[in-house]
Amino acid sequence: MSVLARLRSASKLDVLDLAEEIRAEATRLVWNTNIVPKGWRDIFAKPMCALCHKLYTQIRAANRIWSTTEELVEKRKAKAQEAIDTLRDIYDLINYLATTLPVDWNRFDPLLNLMLKEEGKMKNWKDNTKIVKRK
Repeated sequence: MSVLARLRSASKLDVLDLAEEIRAEATRLVWNTNIVPKGWRDIFAKPMCALCHKLYTQIRAANRIWSTTEELVEKRKAKAQEAIDTLRDIYDLINYLATTLPVDWNRFDPLLNLMLKEEGKMKNWKDNTKIVKRK
């Protein structure tokens, strides 16, 4: 029997699932011609998609590190911090887009809410990284 999503505790892959949602939502937003005109796609849409993909791959890279020693714990935390920094780069690009083009902020609410949730989960994920004991 499966546990309801609202009753189960957060797993490490919740961070990865949220990164997928952010990537999908950001891609839909910036490739919408009503939000980002075609002439601005090289400046906003392509870098946004690249940053979202980079976020996803950095989370996967951090998750691949099996932290059995102190060095591996530090390496995993460093990879997680890189992902957090990439999320902040996405915030910066959204801010640049909003200050350059006449944008309706309501269109960005779902994406920004996902990003806030992701940032909190990623910080907890990074802070809770400990040495895994072998059985």
